[in-house]
Amino acid sequence: MLWLYVVAAGAGALLGLLWLRVIAILAGSIVLVATSVVFMTVQQWPLLEAIVNLLMLLVTLQFSYLVALMLPDSGTRVPSQDGFDASTRRM
Repeated sequence: MLWLYVVAAGAGALLGLLWLRVIAILAGSIVLVATSVVFMTVQQWPLLEAIVNLLMLLVTLQFSYLVALMLPDSGTRVPSQDGFDASTRRM
């Protein structure tokens, strides 16, 4: 089961670094839930444990997406060195 968490975190980080939008996260979530349900059904997990693990997998995917989405943005916001004067609207 640990490999599903690693895959979820990796997929979320990859989607975040590629700047993909909500539809990609929705598709990734659907694939993750389908894979998990099949895996948990074959292993015959108890219902409550399966639901908690599904929620944790989705949280892992979405949190890693948000973290990776914010990482590249932190270094790109550098103040401009242009001498733009707001009062005269000239450079």
